[in-house]
Amino acid sequence: MITVVNKSTLCTDDEVKAMTRACATQVEMHAAPIWGQTPTPVVYAADEAEAPPGAWCIAIMDDADQADALGWHTEEQGDVIYGRVFARPVLDNGGAVLTGPLTVSSVLSHEVLETLVDPHVNLWADAGNGEAYALECCDAVESDSYPVDVLGVGRVGVSNFCSPHWFDPRAAKGEKFDFLGKVTAPFQMSKGGYVVITREGKVHQKYGEEYPEWRKQTKLADTSRNARRVRR
Repeated sequence: MITVVNKSTLCTDDEVKAMTRACATQVEMHAAPIWGQTPTPVVYAADEAEAPPGAWCIAIMDDADQADALGWHTEEQGDVIYGRVFARPVLDNGGAVLTGPLTVSSVLSHEVLETLVDPHVNLWADAGNGEAYALECCDAVESDSYPVDVLGVGRVGVSNFCSPHWFDPRAAKGEKFDFLGKVTAPFQMSKGGYVVITREGKVHQKYGEEYPEWRKQTKLADTSRNARRVRR
């Protein structure tokens, strides 16, 4: 189970409840079927103390410990998996809480999906050419989002995501490589995408041609999930 808690002054509890419900719908209706998983419940709680034992907690917060991070998830000793989503960088760069092309809800969706696909932040896909790609299922299309209808709220933005075929160098032509159909081949980025690659024992970061400069800074923050992977 993933439990979402609100520690932000920039998002109301009702807004975080709405984005949690949108993520739960996305996992059940879209991501779990594509990834061949049993849907994992995504629920809201007023505090981490209310989360069931063993639940993975993701907190919505105003700011990161270091400026500019958007969100990350990580693992601590003892198989303790948790995540953080930061509202202020989204709002300061023209985003909104729930609706639009850039939202706090889509960042939460990004972290929820990547926590489900690679909870321990340690999986890589062999591209067959001497490179391996981090198993980050949203990064390659992370600037793309779409709305999910939430009863009583309306449309709430969630992140686009890649399918398992995206990570398979032998995938057949015509497969669905991401939910919105933005890319047409394995290991391909959308114009606003981003990937982490290992080559000859070194980890590299690669950006799409329209990847926003301000978002590049979020990948450099020590608190960024991807910076943690790069250090591994």
